[in-house]
Amino acid sequence: MKPTLGFSIAAALVPLMLAAEAAAPALAGLEYSRSGELKFPERYREWVFLSSGVGMTYGPAAAANAGRPKMFDNVYVTPESYRAFLESGKWPDKTQFVLEIRSSESIGSINKGGSFQTDLSAIEMNVKDSSSPNGEWAFYDFPVSGGKPNGYGKPFPKTASCFQCHGANTAVENTFVQFYPTLYEVALNKGTVKVNFEKLPANTTQVATTVTSDPWAKAEALLDGLAAHSPSANSVSEASLNQLGHRLMQTGKAATAVKLLEWSGQQYPKSVNLQDSLADAYMAAGDKARATTATEKALKMAEADTALDPARRKAVGEAAAKRLKTSH
Repeated sequence: MKPTLGFSIAAALVPLMLAAEAAAPALAGLEYSRSGELKFPERYREWVFLSSGVGMTYGPAAAANAGRPKMFDNVYVTPESYRAFLESGKWPDKTQFVLEIRSSESIGSINKGGSFQTDLSAIEMNVKDSSSPNGEWAFYDFPVSGGKPNGYGKPFPKTASCFQCHGANTAVENTFVQFYPTLYEVALNKGTVKVNFEKLPANTTQVATTVTSDPWAKAEALLDGLAAHSPSANSVSEASLNQLGHRLMQTGKAATAVKLLEWSGQQYPKSVNLQDSLADAYMAAGDKARATTATEKALKMAEADTALDPARRKAVGEAAAKRLKTSH
């Protein structure tokens, strides 16, 4: 009998489905030894990569690295748990995290100023397992020898610093979701961040969105809060504010740029760049009188700033001359 079109398509898909199943990585289940040690998931690097930090290592691994360059911490989580978190903002039972700690190097290949990861230094795991002999949330250490971790990891004792640190400082359950950029916002939206957790300062994107889209009173309140509680945040750095001011001018929001740069100038009263940008903003807003005043102030500041780069001083002077010519 001649096969129908539907049967033909289904038959053709079977080999493809089987091939896909064969190619898919086998997800690691939780397996414990009789003494409660956890079997190491050898293919963890095929899990979902959450984040990488530099100089954030603590505990025994940090102590062993004393006197050497800061290490990289890479965090991986089981794919099923990642997908579940996206839906609920919570970690399901059997969630596994691998913390991969690697040494760093700054000399090699074309690298001139940054740092890159090198050999494996330590491996730890954070596991949520309600049926575990070591408690629902437990930490495991896998000693590394010859660049490879042990096949089984011993649980950290409950007196270990990691329990106290995670219990007091994590954003969601027993995990540092605040350092996982793809998940922190999910937790905020789902309302699963701990009630007593102090939220991270607004980042540059959040500040830009508020300044660009909301009434200035709301934006100013956000900026005032950042300046008071997180003055070193990148979002209120001189460079970030100056860049945002120019972006506002480029998108036809000169009036908002004026308000932002006036506020920024109060925070950084010695900044020649911000004063020069404020003059540009006044000009873009059609306020030639204030543009002239701001320009003259920028020139005086540039002349008095002995640490100002000569090229930057020249650029300020050229911009000022052009602006003054236009305003008269």
